[in-house]
Amino acid sequence: MKKLLRIIGLVLLSLILVAAFLLYRWTLTPYGSLDYKVAIGLKLYEPPDIIHFTPQELREKFAEEDAWFQEDEYIRQIPSIKDTVCRTAKGNIPVRIYRPDSLTPLPILVYYHGGGFVFGTLDEYNGVCARLAHHIPAIVVSVDYRLAPENPYPVPVEDAYAALQWVYQQAALLKGDSTRLAVAGDSAGGNLAAVVSHMARDLGGPAIVCQVLYYPATQAVDFNTESHQKYGQGFALTTERVRWYTDQYLPDWKDRYEGYASPLLAKNFDYLPPALVIIAGFDPLRSEGEAYAEKLQLAGVPVQQVLFPDVIHGFINVPFFDQSQEALTHTIKVLQQHFHQPAHTSIQ
Repeated sequence: MKKLLRIIGLVLLSLILVAAFLLYRWTLTPYGSLDYKVAIGLKLYEPPDIIHFTPQELREKFAEEDAWFQEDEYIRQIPSIKDTVCRTAKGNIPVRIYRPDSLTPLPILVYYHGGGFVFGTLDEYNGVCARLAHHIPAIVVSVDYRLAPENPYPVPVEDAYAALQWVYQQAALLKGDSTRLAVAGDSAGGNLAAVVSHMARDLGGPAIVCQVLYYPATQAVDFNTESHQKYGQGFALTTERVRWYTDQYLPDWKDRYEGYASPLLAKNFDYLPPALVIIAGFDPLRSEGEAYAEKLQLAGVPVQQVLFPDVIHGFINVPFFDQSQEALTHTIKVLQQHFHQPAHTSIQ
């Protein structure tokens, strides 16, 4: 019996060693090591092929996964989560408002979801928004802007800015503090957060105390950057997908050079709000995110750029990635600092 147990133990140990070796091999790339959880995720999950489905069919497929994002302990800790609409000159824009308990007006964070301007839902970002609302604490307004290709540029930009204005105007009714207003977004939403920061400066407000940009898409003209060359295949978001998203959102090439479409190409970076720019290491958008942070810095805008070197695009929205928690924790600390300082004057 003892001999049999030893044999079983050796077999199990051998299997564990083989599995560990395979996992280690999965983390190795020509450009450095991936986090092991990310490597497992890349092996287990293959996103639907964009070539063989319409945008609406792809949305339906992604919607089936949204239930996974509902399972977050912080969603249950927010006493008030309300769906409503911003009534604006551009139409009614759906929003979801997360409000923690507070006897005093809270700061407000307007969040723009990612999804290549084609996908993304309020449900998908429940976890991220609830965590930010709970820990800052702040009112978080998640904006369900209209999507391409049905609504190409500049419709999502117009919705994003109209929602920001609505939040500012309705701050008192939301029991929020309009002098402590920030914006945030990831990927396409990072683009919108950057763009509305430019628009608020250009168009007379509202004043924004901080912009948080998670691996933002900042330009739509160059798909041959260093990060596209290195990470444009094999790391979930591919250069092919980025091109496809861009074609849906910006079918007219001349629009791609406008600053409100490609904020990296904007002519003026002066007097923009302080920025936190979160970068993913294995991301085809890495180069343009880093370039955007550099342009802000050269213009004298206070910038924190934080690189998470061993993760992929989209990591902020995957709660079992340790780096997601680290990035959100850092975001919370940065926003707490800005929300307790006088509003940044970005209106000229």
